[in-house]
Amino acid sequence: MDELVAQTQLHRRSLISYVYRLTGSMEDAKDITQETILRLIVSKDQDIKNAKAWMFKVATNLSLDLFKRIKKRREVYIGPWLPEPYIEDESIEHDLEIDESLSMALLVVMEKLGPKERVAYILHDLFEFHHKEIADILNTTPQNSRQITSRAMKKLQVNKKKYSPSKSEHLALTNSFVNALKYGDFDALKQLFSEAIIIHTDGGGKAIASRKILDRGSEFTSKLLIRVVSSLFGKNNEHSELKVFWFNGSPGVKQIENGKVTTLYGFEVLDRKIGRIFTVRNPDKLEQINRKLTAK
Repeated sequence: MDELVAQTQLHRRSLISYVYRLTGSMEDAKDITQETILRLIVSKDQDIKNAKAWMFKVATNLSLDLFKRIKKRREVYIGPWLPEPYIEDESIEHDLEIDESLSMALLVVMEKLGPKERVAYILHDLFEFHHKEIADILNTTPQNSRQITSRAMKKLQVNKKKYSPSKSEHLALTNSFVNALKYGDFDALKQLFSEAIIIHTDGGGKAIASRKILDRGSEFTSKLLIRVVSSLFGKNNEHSELKVFWFNGSPGVKQIENGKVTTLYGFEVLDRKIGRIFTVRNPDKLEQINRKLTAK
């Protein structure tokens, strides 16, 4: 039993990361991982030779069952949907490297995939499972696993980036974004953006946010952000902050008002410019980070 418990803890973090990529929800990822671990511990099947494969299969089945409810949630969701932020331990942020497999950009575009396509793509391309292992998890053949993965890749191919920023480049853009907004520097802000910049803002109907994806160019985007954000940083306002904050595999920004995080800004960098901004304002999705802030 002790060895079994040790196995569950060994793979717990990987399972949460896997299910999060499938569902875009940390709450669902943690719940499904906990359920998977409990099922393994109470299992009477003494022939479990590979605890990792067993747990990934159970977690996959639980996630596939959940997808039906997720689909209904998304159909009635108000405005653009973004994943709940995936937050790393702040104490290790300086040791982290860019992880594009956790990016908001990838998770959003993966919404185009069917449930099994998403499973196969994530297991094969992000977790480096072999097709025989994926076939066992999906109850299919290795050949069919290859076909499912190939189909997923074709759907994602048009969104593949030609350029990936280094950690230092991403940090430099993020810091420049913070400074330009703090000082209301329109020209400096506009210089950071590509001409075709797009903003996805998720308020979920519970916070002020655009209910459409905005793709009106760098000038419009700069004016919008200056008007909405820079006004928070007047001379006598000591209750608002913008801080660089690592989430979803790269540096972003958290906006704090009166001791509470009200907005997270994440970025997709394209050709050394910010090409997309992912703005999370739904308070339900910021609950985790605000609990941590309150606990300090």
